[in-house]
Amino acid sequence: MTAITFHSMADSAYLWTAMLAAAEKGVTFSQVALVLGSEEHLRLHPFGKMPVLQHGDLFLYETLAITHYIDRAFEGPPLQPEDAIGQAQVLRWVSIVNAYVFPVMNRFVKERLVRPAWGFDADQAFLESARAPLQMQIRLIGEAVGETGFLVGRRLTLADCYLLPHLLFFSHTPEGAALLGQAPDVAGWLTRMTNRPTYPGSAMSKAYEAFHQLSAGSPLLWSPPRG
Repeated sequence: MTAITFHSMADSAYLWTAMLAAAEKGVTFSQVALVLGSEEHLRLHPFGKMPVLQHGDLFLYETLAITHYIDRAFEGPPLQPEDAIGQAQVLRWVSIVNAYVFPVMNRFVKERLVRPAWGFDADQAFLESARAPLQMQIRLIGEAVGETGFLVGRRLTLADCYLLPHLLFFSHTPEGAALLGQAPDVAGWLTRMTNRPTYPGSAMSKAYEAFHQLSAGSPLLWSPPRG
């Protein structure tokens, strides 16, 4: 019997963040599929987002609350520093991912790969406008992980759990691959994260294998700056 259950669509990036946090903590979990916008979905999460955590009689929504709860409610390696500065840095990176990385990287992947695979035209204006913020985000990530190997400190924290799904899928776009090709610290972080024992066999890795079937099939829309 698993310790917790996640109610979510399987392809939710934030489900993968929550699953990764649970796996790193050593907490067993299962997943129950939700139909987007269904009565059950809105009953569990009034804002219609995913995932929702179930632990006994507790139902908890919003991924920041879920991952914090997993870290504090169960034994296992801590996923947040004990000191105030370290905790603030983790929260800062979670905020950066939620407010800036997710809206740009997630949409870029959908416009660049998913929409064409379904026969729809991509929003070319958005793809071009995303160039500068994506370059800045990769630069900031590289500066952080280049110092200690992780976003905050010398071991994995919740901050890394939040970034992984978005950067993983972005790296499969031609532009993402080009940016990472010029950002060895970021590429190294991504390799270390996907080589961790918690990654193989996870729902995220299975989804990524399916995602590899998508192909942009076109040259770079833009190239990262040299030097």
